[in-house]
Amino acid sequence: MKNPILLLLAIFSIMPSFSTERDTTVIFNQKEILIKDSSEIVSVTVYENGNKYNKYYESRHIDGKKQTSWELSESVSFPFSDLISRKKKDKRKRFDPHWSGIGFGFCNAMGRGMKFLDSPTGISLDFSGSFEIFWNFVTIFTPIHRDNWGFITGIGLDWRNYVMNDNRYFTKQNGQIKIVPCPEDAHLDFSRLKTVDLTIPLLIEWQTRTFLHSPLFFSLGPVIGIKTYSSMKTKYTVGNEKVQYFNKNIKVNPINLDIMAQGGYGTFGFYVKLSPFNIMQQSHAPEMRSFSAGVMLHF
Repeated sequence: MKNPILLLLAIFSIMPSFSTERDTTVIFNQKEILIKDSSEIVSVTVYENGNKYNKYYESRHIDGKKQTSWELSESVSFPFSDLISRKKKDKRKRFDPHWSGIGFGFCNAMGRGMKFLDSPTGISLDFSGSFEIFWNFVTIFTPIHRDNWGFITGIGLDWRNYVMNDNRYFTKQNGQIKIVPCPEDAHLDFSRLKTVDLTIPLLIEWQTRTFLHSPLFFSLGPVIGIKTYSSMKTKYTVGNEKVQYFNKNIKVNPINLDIMAQGGYGTFGFYVKLSPFNIMQQSHAPEMRSFSAGVMLHF
């Protein structure tokens, strides 16, 4: 739509002026384009089915100075973009995606049959001590149907910390990641597995169309995770002796996938993530699929 409007504006601007004020309406591609021209202002406004788009172009001449503004369809947003923008945007009739922001949640591990792992001789995570923090800093989106539905992608960073429970710990033996009990009379300080992912969402979002600035929204879809860092660290105490294990090569899958469901209102949301694949390579580590749930504050 943009190129035809620019062409119409260019043609209109070079036409000779026969009056001090002139309004012209053009019908193009089932859209009504209203051009207002006077000695002080030139503006282009687009209507579709009686609905008004954000003003496309406006130029004012005040005290001999020219002030020009463009209002283009926004398809890429960054954190705090509304804070640094000089324009007051009309959010009442446009799709407002929910990806950029910060989130916090708790993690656990699941096995086959979508059951949490809690074996006396295997993985048993401390759900209250295992947590996830993520920062989504780029959003790319396109509306699918009016302003209710949209497709969202972007970029984010996700940091997860899985903490063992019940005096057992992660260790690496002969190239294999295993879960073993602490020695007798030992006190486990902590044993954790950490991963950092670069995330790329492929979400479908539905939101209400409302005159309020805070729509009700729901989104669902896969989030691709590309491992950028992973490590394993354990500390326990035997008597007065401190024992520590640390390893970076923990056989994680370089690319993983989470199914994410999110819902909320305005800038606040709840989310749940579940991965159908193991965090670590199954031939080198025990079965462990990530589950997390928490809250998110959107920018």
